[in-house]
Amino acid sequence: MKREQTDRDSEKIIPFPDLKQRLYEKGIARLEAHDFHEAVALLYQAREMDLDDAQIAVAFLVALYENGDYEEAKLIANEYLHEGIGDYYEILDIYLMILIQINEHKQVIQTLDVLFEEREVPPDKAEHFQTLIQLSRKVIANGTPERKENVLVEEGIFNGRNLHEQAIKLGSLVDKNIQPYLDSLVGMLADKRSHPFLQTIVLNVLREHGIEKEIVVKKLEFDGVFIPINLPLVHNTPQLKEVLTELESQLENNNPVLLEQIKEMSYRHAFILYPFESSPSHPRLWAAAYRGMGYEMYGEEWSKEKVAEKYGVDVMELDRAVSFLLNLEEISSPIE
Repeated sequence: MKREQTDRDSEKIIPFPDLKQRLYEKGIARLEAHDFHEAVALLYQAREMDLDDAQIAVAFLVALYENGDYEEAKLIANEYLHEGIGDYYEILDIYLMILIQINEHKQVIQTLDVLFEEREVPPDKAEHFQTLIQLSRKVIANGTPERKENVLVEEGIFNGRNLHEQAIKLGSLVDKNIQPYLDSLVGMLADKRSHPFLQTIVLNVLREHGIEKEIVVKKLEFDGVFIPINLPLVHNTPQLKEVLTELESQLENNNPVLLEQIKEMSYRHAFILYPFESSPSHPRLWAAAYRGMGYEMYGEEWSKEKVAEKYGVDVMELDRAVSFLLNLEEISSPIE
């Protein structure tokens, strides 16, 4: 929030019964009405009356974020995280979105890497955090764009300048009221012209919000009807788990570095395909195809016939599977 401390000091008020609660309720009402500037002013006053009230503290932080006061919000979120104010993961979500808005993508990665290394990530947050890491890594790889001030989710959420900008805006809906956007989000899923990466983010948003109605999804060459709340996490799809199990049995001891590279590639592909899986549903075929992709990554000569024989699959099916994976690789990396 870009206001001088002296301005705030001049707004000192004489407290009277229930004033803190009334300021809080008015601030929340202004937030819901998208009058973020006024929400900040009201919630700031409520917070000044009781610095230990976590509910008011979190609401004030949300108001700062929504108002585009990212630098102040960053400092306050960092303070809350260190002092244990509010729900840790709720504050962390806001902190990460602030970092993304001000293009501090290295800090996003560092923060989340530490959590994953320390096994401090709850299962219901893992998918969301992995998406943020992936986005931040791709932004860094592609070069960080110029910072934009006051980029609000409500402004042009479906019309970002590029895929990365749209992904960030759509991903931020995980922690927001999506009812105003629900029809548009459902429309994106039914439109094959939508980028499959964005469609996956939309599905994750709907799943996180517990959407229980049937949704039509048309993506790449696939189409189907799904209930978002019933969908598995992207990296928990049955076929992916079977393919990785097959690859681990072949490479875990012989070439663990290659195994990790193939895993990372398969996760990207699963993200693009979600909620669909590669067809035909033949785990050994796709394990063989990824093994072939491994040879391609290192520029090694390889024989489709020998790989097909080793995995017990048809060589023509293997050729089609490798071509399909090459196409997915083109779509999934990098995100421009």
